[in-house]
Amino acid sequence: MKRPLLMGIVNVTPDSFSGDGQLGEAAVAAARRLVEAGVDILDLGAESTRPNGVALAPDEEWQRLAPVLAALAGQAWHGRVHLSVDTRHAGTAARALNAGVDIINDVSGLADPELREVLAAQRCDVVVMHALSVPVDPALTLPPDCDVVAEILAWKAAVTQTAQEAGIAAERLVYDPGLGFGKTARQSLELILSAERLVASGGRWLVGHSRKSFLKLFTSEPPARRDELTLAFSAALAHAGVQLLRVHEVARHKALLDELSR
Repeated sequence: MKRPLLMGIVNVTPDSFSGDGQLGEAAVAAARRLVEAGVDILDLGAESTRPNGVALAPDEEWQRLAPVLAALAGQAWHGRVHLSVDTRHAGTAARALNAGVDIINDVSGLADPELREVLAAQRCDVVVMHALSVPVDPALTLPPDCDVVAEILAWKAAVTQTAQEAGIAAERLVYDPGLGFGKTARQSLELILSAERLVASGGRWLVGHSRKSFLKLFTSEPPARRDELTLAFSAALAHAGVQLLRVHEVARHKALLDELSR
């Protein structure tokens, strides 16, 4: 088994669903701890997309991100550890790429034509996520009786076509099924249990399951205390061949996945 790359979450926001949001120097310190833990990619997000989260204007989003990126982009480890910015805004993406970011993580799945134009002019990798609403509207989900895997595969084909028509090569895309974004808890679970079907369709896949609300099917613990369950599902996703895992707790993930990949 090849070890998945670990994308560590750095919430540059005061209202993260998991309670780990930090601004300024605190966010920089959190990112450095993830690097020390062995992370492969740092994913910085300044707009909370949690259920009923408040949408952020691009200028305010950039004000949060700019000092953190300035502190991280020049570090000696940058290159070995890649920088990703989680944004759906064209202006933020353009500024981040100019600041040295390697990946744009678009939770809206290329919905914005201006963002597609920005990305077409670059060579960075692009994470595209399936979502019915951003920030999450808990009332808006796929029909409970739908084939959720078939829905995601149909979306994958459509977003790939959208990217190619915009001048973004399919090889640059990383697909995220968007657990919790327009899915019930059981649909999110089904996507994890059917990850082999997603991987078999081709391309690179990223799953962001860490501490997510679907885990309430198995525990009443708050988000910050769901890392044990997250690890268990990470092992299953790794065995299914998922190439990237987006997680909060990196050190134990690296130890587990290094052992599984031996």
